[in-house]
Amino acid sequence: MKKRFLSTMLASTFVLGLTGYGSSAVFADEENTTLRIMVYDRGNTTETYGSATDNYWTRWLQKEFGDPNNITLEYVAVPRSEDDKKINTMMAAGEAPDIIFSYTGSMMNQFGKDGGLYDLTDLIDEYGPTLKENLASSLPYGVSEGHQWTIPAVRTQAGWQTTYIRKDWLDEVGYELQTDEDGIYHMSVDDFTDLLHQFKELDPENQGSEMYPLGVIGAWNATQTRPIIFSYLDVASMTDEMHACYNEMFWPGYKEGIRYLNTLYNDGIIDPDFMVDTDTGYTAFKGLLTNGRVLAFGHDAAQSGPNGCVDLYEADPDAELVSFYLDNVNGEQFNRIYAPTGMYIAVPASCEHPENAIKYLDFLADYDNAKVLQYGFEGVHYELDGNEVITITPTDEEKSSSEYDYERITCGDMMLVYNGNPYGFVPSSEGMEPAKAKANDLGTMCLKSALVGGQVDYNFQGIRTEADEEYAGIVSDPQTNIPLLISCSPEEFDDMYDSVLNDYLEAGGQEIIDQKIALYKELEAAK
Repeated sequence: MKKRFLSTMLASTFVLGLTGYGSSAVFADEENTTLRIMVYDRGNTTETYGSATDNYWTRWLQKEFGDPNNITLEYVAVPRSEDDKKINTMMAAGEAPDIIFSYTGSMMNQFGKDGGLYDLTDLIDEYGPTLKENLASSLPYGVSEGHQWTIPAVRTQAGWQTTYIRKDWLDEVGYELQTDEDGIYHMSVDDFTDLLHQFKELDPENQGSEMYPLGVIGAWNATQTRPIIFSYLDVASMTDEMHACYNEMFWPGYKEGIRYLNTLYNDGIIDPDFMVDTDTGYTAFKGLLTNGRVLAFGHDAAQSGPNGCVDLYEADPDAELVSFYLDNVNGEQFNRIYAPTGMYIAVPASCEHPENAIKYLDFLADYDNAKVLQYGFEGVHYELDGNEVITITPTDEEKSSSEYDYERITCGDMMLVYNGNPYGFVPSSEGMEPAKAKANDLGTMCLKSALVGGQVDYNFQGIRTEADEEYAGIVSDPQTNIPLLISCSPEEFDDMYDSVLNDYLEAGGQEIIDQKIALYKELEAAK
């Protein structure tokens, strides 16, 4: 209670201080400058919160960073739904804010090559000590041909995809999931196969409809099955060059992973209509899951749990999903994980005071400041129990009488330099609705299992080869054929798979690979 009271007093000092917002009396002998900062406009703000460009938290940034540095912060709203288009327009017109960002790193690097961005190398050395320390893992991804065109945000959760299974059903049939030395569930492919066939003949929820024990989502070309496919990779035979330069469908063992799914499909283990479930809301898949017709599935790893798990828990409060990985049949685990980067942040050449932009980003990189934007004030908006963040939920009366703003609609977008939290905190399930609490706990679990065997894609420094440019939008990714390969007859499989790869190579894929290899060797030689 004492800690909460002290935090409240500190926050009150900030609120009272906001009455001086915009005052420059302290800096009478210095010139005030303006720093224009891009911010996403998602169209989701409320009347009580304010706008994406003017709210409690933009005023906090002005008070804590702007005023001490005699800088007026001006936020420029960019629609999230068309951010790259808007950025291109502003850059072409020379009207871009002093800080811009995008998740499209290649576009940002191209701005730099075209002379549209500052090389931030020396600026970070002089004005960004906290950036250098806390973003050490991501900064190299902003370098292209020796120039630090961007500051990539740190992605703190690298897990991408994993597999999930109904542990409550496994308990009912007496199957005990094993754990590795880190406490992460795993099983052999043989056991997994046996369980899928066993549950094909069972009806654990007595719902009277046919079981499709392996849930496969047609959206994204069924690539959320990767964790299953990767259990067949021959990692020892895959060179670093192959990993970096070849489409994953060329990797040794990948074909056998697709063949495994093809066999399951033809055994009736996979819903025959999965291919038409291309809705990224996963409507059909969620229907099968919540109706008790799916035992296991591959999906993204996220703190909120896989899409559909909350619906399942609401429909069946006793359901228990867990994440796990399949033991690689060749011995060495592999999974693709995200590079440690989020959005790519840059300073356009039109910025008159680039040092102020780096100072602002350095302020955001300070963990204490980042925590305020991510969680609010400790003791007011949240409390800590070890490394768990417990959200304080005020009553409507407390909200209406408080000098603090409890809405935090745009705060995540204003953090900029962190995608997630770098402090090792995890959200507590305390106070959550039961279904969301279970999903949160599953999210914490799945983000760990998704890291087993994790390898990031090679960093080509945002450099696109001539073949990349020439064949963009012309040569299709061979992975678009994965649904067809899963669902073809076993007799057709080999010829169809080989044909997909040959068609890709003949359409320009061979040039793409060859030039990637040449670039890879050049970058490796420069290390």
